[in-house]
Amino acid sequence: MLTTLVGMPVSELDTPALLIDIDAMDRNIASIAGAMRKHGVDWRPHAKGHKCPTITHRQIAAGAIGVTVAKVSEAEVMAAHGVRDILIANQVVGPIKTQRLAALIAATGADPIVAVDNPANVRELDDAAAAFGVRPRVVVEVDSGMKRCGVAPGEPTVALAKMVDTAPNLRFAGLMAWEGHTVSMADHPTRREEIKNAIGRLTGAADDVRAAGLPVDIVSCGGGGTYVTAVLQPGITEIQAGGATMGDGFYRALEAQVEPALTLLTTVTSRPTEDRLILDAGRRAIDPSQRPPTLRGLAGVKAIRFSAEHGVVSLDGPSEWPRVGDRLELEVNYTDQAVHLHENLFAVRDGVIAAIWPVACRGKMQ
Repeated sequence: MLTTLVGMPVSELDTPALLIDIDAMDRNIASIAGAMRKHGVDWRPHAKGHKCPTITHRQIAAGAIGVTVAKVSEAEVMAAHGVRDILIANQVVGPIKTQRLAALIAATGADPIVAVDNPANVRELDDAAAAFGVRPRVVVEVDSGMKRCGVAPGEPTVALAKMVDTAPNLRFAGLMAWEGHTVSMADHPTRREEIKNAIGRLTGAADDVRAAGLPVDIVSCGGGGTYVTAVLQPGITEIQAGGATMGDGFYRALEAQVEPALTLLTTVTSRPTEDRLILDAGRRAIDPSQRPPTLRGLAGVKAIRFSAEHGVVSLDGPSEWPRVGDRLELEVNYTDQAVHLHENLFAVRDGVIAAIWPVACRGKMQ
């Protein structure tokens, strides 16, 4: 059983295996939570990257007010693990999902929030809530510039907020947006300026709704790639930054004040030539498409490419080390495309396995 590995050195692990440096992760959590406290903003970290209730509880212990997820199935897992304040930062559409949401509230007493951007969806959420005798919280999603989901700021936002507010089985809670279009902007000053502008569209929409006579308790935005700037903007009440918890290179490049905490332990399985080595971790262990991993502790790496089950490392010259059977760690630079491929996270401190945390939201796509 895996539990027998607790207290053993990392060398006892089979590979590939995802390792969390507990101390580094906790420093990242403390850093993000501290930024929120400093500026008087609530923290509701997104769990889409780590998918692990244990990590969510560590974030809550550090000051987070709850969790953000993308799917009803993830909300079900979090509620089953004792998390009550859950934002589903997505549309929950269709009778199957709306009834699951209502049933979740009825069965667990959790108090989830769901996003809407469509009148028909408001009606079906209201109908499902009536059938189960519950009243879920609802936020209107605003398109602040990403051109994905959300209604336009101004009258469209006000009209949908009024519709939610008059629905007898729903509670209007506020607004949310995601300024995700900014993370592709390489120039830091340009990105910061557009984050400010995008959040200004959201807070302006909140002002419009208040002017129409509705209270707006929640104004939610921000992610791991934007929180450093987002937290400074007036008018927001909470930030969803969660991806930066593992200190991915993706978020560090976007100015997140974090350090690497997640690595993939691999084994060298072949040395076909003196300038090439093969790892037992391919795309089924880590997806390199967003930001490729980097290899720790090995100089002269020219390139790493991945097939389904193999990682092929090309060196810039001949090298005797590492040998077949040696272990290497790949620094995970985008958690979202690694953790969901694994059943467990191995929490490590000082080279020893301190805990094994199930990736309980793995496969929860509905």
